[in-house]
Amino acid sequence: EPYLKFVASHQGDGVTTLVTIEGPASAPEIRFSSSPELPEEEVLSQLLFGRGVQTLSVFQAAQLASAVATLAGKGGEGIVGRLRNALGVDDLDVSTDETGGTSVRAGKYLSEKVYTDVTVDSQGKTEINLNLDIRKGLKAKGSVDSRGSTGLGIFYEKDY
Repeated sequence: EPYLKFVASHQGDGVTTLVTIEGPASAPEIRFSSSPELPEEEVLSQLLFGRGVQTLSVFQAAQLASAVATLAGKGGEGIVGRLRNALGVDDLDVSTDETGGTSVRAGKYLSEKVYTDVTVDSQGKTEINLNLDIRKGLKAKGSVDSRGSTGLGIFYEKDY
């Protein structure tokens, strides 16, 4: 049986975080670590949000708690999942940038091949994105925002 060992690292905010996937292909284990050494929830916070637990928004803290519960094998839908279901969206994310600005993104699959999301930031800027899977590996992506910027592109993607 093949044996796997993948290590991914990220450096930021004075911390190097590592994700290690190692073990037999049928049952690999995932480990999170950091330098300097931090508790697992702090490592996950750095990986998911690029910042420490103390600086997370309430929504980000809920997402982190859900991720920790899932990794511990106790994952349920959680508050984020319930909110996503109540709103009828497939994706829901609240994030903050390095200046403290907040944005909310909600996305939904309109069909198997069409996905859209809307992002609103704390300055009131709104952006709408539309992704269309034309065929395997070929996608069309378009966006428009409240300031009049638009974008359109065709992308070819291949998994190796």
